[in-house]
Amino acid sequence: MLINFNEMRTRLKVLGLPVYRDLAPKNTPLPYYVYSFVNEKQVRASNLAQLAIQEYQISLFTNGTEKELQPFKLAFRDISYEAIVNQSEDSENDEIVNHFYTYLEVLADE
Repeated sequence: MLINFNEMRTRLKVLGLPVYRDLAPKNTPLPYYVYSFVNEKQVRASNLAQLAIQEYQISLFTNGTEKELQPFKLAFRDISYEAIVNQSEDSENDEIVNHFYTYLEVLADE
């Protein structure tokens, strides 16, 4: 099932954490979500574009563990998304920040 962009944002916001586009403000306390546009593709039939599908990267920045992904998995259980990957980073104050991310396709708003 595909959802549109507004539905994606609404589902992210009901998770109860701050949600930002592209970049969180400096010194934002963890955890929080960030979504970023990646690309757009056209679905074609009979050599005509029928609809546009946009891909977004959805990221959870946290100093917690993968258990914090459970609300996301429940909210998007009816939507296909790529495998969730983690990229750990050291912050300025020697904390480990986990950057969990996945890719999600949505219908482009017309």
